[in-house]
Amino acid sequence: MILCIKGDTKMDIDNIAQISKRDLEIIQLHQFQQPIYCCNVTAIAYAFTALGYLTTVDEIFYVTQLPISSVLDDGMTLAETYDTCRTYIERKEIPVSIRVEHFDKPSMTLEAFTREVEAAVCDENDVHILNFNTRIAHENPSLEGGHFSLLADYEPETQEITIADTNPKRYTRFWKCPIGRIYAACVDKDSSSNRSRGMIVLRRKEKVNLAGNGVVHPAEIALNALHSE
Repeated sequence: MILCIKGDTKMDIDNIAQISKRDLEIIQLHQFQQPIYCCNVTAIAYAFTALGYLTTVDEIFYVTQLPISSVLDDGMTLAETYDTCRTYIERKEIPVSIRVEHFDKPSMTLEAFTREVEAAVCDENDVHILNFNTRIAHENPSLEGGHFSLLADYEPETQEITIADTNPKRYTRFWKCPIGRIYAACVDKDSSSNRSRGMIVLRRKEKVNLAGNGVVHPAEIALNALHSE
């Protein structure tokens, strides 16, 4: 079942195979319903699990010793979310690299973002966490503002991006919008930092051979473990 509402396509998880066989294959959602006001940490846990490193929201709080009040009361900026993610990588010694891109950087144009997205959705070794303004992304002035979710897919023909949301009960599990709109939502300034929002990129340092020689993709291990719970 596919419903189109105000230009955003809302897709049922049962039909995920019809959507894409790229990054969507390594992204699992139903275990990552967002705790209240915790989309940032949820997105981190979601991203690591998609890369094959099972991670929970509670574990991130425990390992990084992140004060819960700093998340629930004030929220977290893109830079703070990056710092938390980097701390988690270092303390868990996970073989994943990390970089952050604020979209007020002159080089981060719409064209540059589009090129990155096109390459990202075809590469199972990386996951992109997007930080964007929900009012702009959904064209809905009643929404709160800043949000974190994962890049799942991109269709060059329609220039539409698919977001795997950390809060499926509110925004649905996967939704689409024009790449220009999500770019504008990432360029939006976070009033807490007076900087544009943007993205965090996680990449496995160890290549995974998917050539059918018996090597199991880390994401498959993660998904099997989640489904067996």
